[in-house]
Amino acid sequence: MLRRIVFTGLFLIVIGCDSTDFNVLDTEIVVELTLVASEPLPPARVSRLAPTDQANQPEDFAVSNAQVILSTGDKDLLMEPVADKPGSYQYLGPEHIIRPGARYDLLVTVPGVETTITGTTNVPTSIKILTASSQSGIYQSDDQLTLVLISGRSSGQSQSSFTLVTEALDVEEDGMVPSVAGLLEDDEELTLEDFRVSASPIITEANFTLFTDGTIGLTYPWIGINFYGRNIIYVNALDQNLVDFVRSAQLQQSGDGTFGPGVIPNVLPTLSGAHGVFGSVSRDRVLFWVFPPEEE
Repeated sequence: MLRRIVFTGLFLIVIGCDSTDFNVLDTEIVVELTLVASEPLPPARVSRLAPTDQANQPEDFAVSNAQVILSTGDKDLLMEPVADKPGSYQYLGPEHIIRPGARYDLLVTVPGVETTITGTTNVPTSIKILTASSQSGIYQSDDQLTLVLISGRSSGQSQSSFTLVTEALDVEEDGMVPSVAGLLEDDEELTLEDFRVSASPIITEANFTLFTDGTIGLTYPWIGINFYGRNIIYVNALDQNLVDFVRSAQLQQSGDGTFGPGVIPNVLPTLSGAHGVFGSVSRDRVLFWVFPPEEE
């Protein structure tokens, strides 16, 4: 039976990263936890793989009796089950802010599952947008948004790796850009909410303008905009776990023509003993208003 893993997250949308060969990892447990530098510790999720041949809800496969511990090196943070959110685990102690540049270790045990689940992430250093060329722009004009930023990276990374994520705040039918309107017209199952968030492939520093003071210049592409009006643009620096995970997931979903028939690599694991994703990001954001082109 084919199984699927569905990952939910605002800044990394990796949906339906199916793997039809689970011989490489003999477990049905899925763990999800992505840390964000300088932000509070988010909830973790623990579940089992969901069959793809039947309709189901995420809570149907939630695991609510696991022990989830996140270690900072000098302190263990026990994440407790959330009563009204099956499979969700939240740290109930004093607020813990994720430390940029720090290492975090995850340990998960599930009753009845022999293998102990472990993972490690090195949080990227802080990323900071220093300047934005404009607070607004006309869609598809030559005057594109340009950002100058201090990049973040994890220990051991030779260069920073980024994703750009755009969240539309004004999701309205009369505010769609033409490409989104065309996609909705061609597929009746799509809704406006399917286009609220858009995400770029991974971009490395080699694709940016590097300045002598060590900052980076980025020109934001209009292809990331789905709606006119207010858009929040996130620039995310990924740890190596998420770099490997996202790249292999995208390759698995689309392929690049270099593999033989039926030969598509599995998503690279970020955990030992479980499917899922454990990683970290550093991010900053800007608010950008997009106006439709003037009619001639």
